[in-house]
Amino acid sequence: MTELFKYIVVDDDEIDRLAIEAEADRFPFLQRIAVCSHSVEAFELIGRFRPDILFIDIEMPDISGLDLVRRLSGETPIPVFITSHPEFAIEGYELEAFDYLLKPLSAERFDHCAMRLLDFLRLRSKAYAFDKDHQTGSLVIKQGYEKFKINIPDIVYLEAMKDYTRIVTQNGQYLVLCTLSNMISQLPGDKFVRIHRSYVVNLGRVDALKGGKVYLRAHELPVGKLYKKLLNDLL
Repeated sequence: MTELFKYIVVDDDEIDRLAIEAEADRFPFLQRIAVCSHSVEAFELIGRFRPDILFIDIEMPDISGLDLVRRLSGETPIPVFITSHPEFAIEGYELEAFDYLLKPLSAERFDHCAMRLLDFLRLRSKAYAFDKDHQTGSLVIKQGYEKFKINIPDIVYLEAMKDYTRIVTQNGQYLVLCTLSNMISQLPGDKFVRIHRSYVVNLGRVDALKGGKVYLRAHELPVGKLYKKLLNDLL
């Protein structure tokens, strides 16, 4: 059975709403439950339908997309901001936006966002707690009565996913209930470096840095402009 994750689209421009729907319709795991043109209506629909995902514009009449997300409480949907204004990106990430897409929508960029959403929503249902074994320097992953260790050199990269961090190792991946910033503090600073607001890599796993991207075996990650010089100096 195909997993279904519910979403709502909020945008005051009809053409942009249709563009978001067209992109999302290509993914069978995304189920549209409502489309609306302003935040007041969206607030009521979110309370009624409890969507998993919110594809939302930022600049809208009366209440902006940013203000709507600020007003949500409890078990809130994952916000993905879609806007023509890159200058709002920092504010969006401060609200722990899952992603920030620029208009006009790029199919490739939306694909990347959709697959990250699928990974996150699947993993979130079995998220782990973690601790650090200071004697061995390993991360201890815990879920219920299960407990096992991840050797830090086996970590390929880390990815921020809202309040969680995805740990990608050479043998698998795990989602832990811990922010990326807190996770970084548990790792040796001479071996792990931030390359993007959402990514931290193990320098020992980096194969190449080309064209604004880092290559780590089968993985390809973007490098943020603010981090490019530091990464060049370290490699």
